[in-house]
Amino acid sequence: MGDDMTTVLITGATGGIGAMIAERLAAEGYCLILVGRNEQALLSLKNKLSTLSSDITIMAIDVSDYAAVQNALKSITNLDILITSAGILGPVAPFTQVDMDFWLKTININLLGTVYFCKLLIPVLQKSSHGKIITFAGGGAVNPRIQHSAYATSKAAVVRFTETIAAEYPLLDINVIAPGAHHTKIWDTETFDKPPEKWADSVRLQDFFAFLCSEKSNGITGRYIHAYDDWDKKDFRKIPEDLYTMRRVDERLLQKFM
Repeated sequence: MGDDMTTVLITGATGGIGAMIAERLAAEGYCLILVGRNEQALLSLKNKLSTLSSDITIMAIDVSDYAAVQNALKSITNLDILITSAGILGPVAPFTQVDMDFWLKTININLLGTVYFCKLLIPVLQKSSHGKIITFAGGGAVNPRIQHSAYATSKAAVVRFTETIAAEYPLLDINVIAPGAHHTKIWDTETFDKPPEKWADSVRLQDFFAFLCSEKSNGITGRYIHAYDDWDKKDFRKIPEDLYTMRRVDERLLQKFM
């Protein structure tokens, strides 16, 4: 991996959103470390991206296995950006009816998978000239999600965890985002009167991550940012903090509960 290149590690890289992020960052000239559970899927993604970048490393790891993560990350001595997009929807049913092993697996992947990578890589990121961490929340972070207790619990916890480490490590830019990239599985298992007015398309999602990984986002930290927020406007930095804090209620969904 080139020492003069910005190095980004992406967990959940073979998922739909992770792969879109990897594709854009490869095209932007970043050095990529792609993490996923399935080695064949990682090899396929690497081969696909080989026309855009030759500086791609893959790591097949179960993100919920701390010992495996710790062992794999020992080789990483240079890192500028950590993006934790690994996650699963989990069991869909009223809480008392769900399979608890699957419920706990969801928590372990969505929450502890994020925690483990942050714990092990913050010391490495602190060596960067401007280290960044981007974690994934989602709709489960800001409001109850009926029949999605594991998803909602883990995503809400990711937000509070991210908020806490952003305060503890002020020299790093640490934000949590809701990608809103497409009509996701969670919307297929819930009943809403109507879908959001707009879904962020894949190009906007890719632009979003290109912005967050670039110097243009330096100094933006401790925020819960949606892909459809006005992050691409010059006035974004001037918006009062209380509008973009991680505790912000997603007004798009608020009407469902009123």
